[in-house]
Amino acid sequence: MNEKFFDLAREKQDRMINGALEVFAKNGFRHAVTDEMVKITGVSKGLWFHYFGTKEGIYVFVYDYSVKYMLLELAAVVDESVSDYFELVRQIEQAKARVCRNYPYMPYFLREADYETDAAIAEKTAEARQLYHERMDDMVKGAGMESVPDKAKRERIKRMLAHSLEGMTYEKQRAGEEPDSIYREAKMYIELMREMLEKQDKS
Repeated sequence: MNEKFFDLAREKQDRMINGALEVFAKNGFRHAVTDEMVKITGVSKGLWFHYFGTKEGIYVFVYDYSVKYMLLELAAVVDESVSDYFELVRQIEQAKARVCRNYPYMPYFLREADYETDAAIAEKTAEARQLYHERMDDMVKGAGMESVPDKAKRERIKRMLAHSLEGMTYEKQRAGEEPDSIYREAKMYIELMREMLEKQDKS
């Protein structure tokens, strides 16, 4: 990447990053078209390739940037000393909402990148992907669900909640809802799951 990209005005940097995130998130690497980035951002194709060299260069840059940015926001919001799993998930969703205020497609892009089928891109982003997932796992690995002693059941509940939040977020993002609105809905999902488990524990 041409380091002079960071000499651009911040507004133009963010416009280009957001344009690339949107196109890659919606299409994946292989089907992403740089002409669509040009259309979204108003930045010429010549400048895109001046700063990043190739479509692959754009992808690798925005992936690395997204991991660093997301981890910084998570570190600012998430209190890893909290032992309650549901509270930690709420804090993670809050951090994602903060990210989406500046980069609406960043969490969506990171999620879709896990399913990227292009071998060369997967290899070039492997180190950053591993770092991201290790840090995400570290944030919640010590958190528990006091009302669920069975480990296998806990893991199923975690997966169910994660899939529910991802599906809801994807649906509302595509509908153009604001990050804070999506976060409020995410909190309702988290609290509903907690309440259901507490009721089951009491019965």
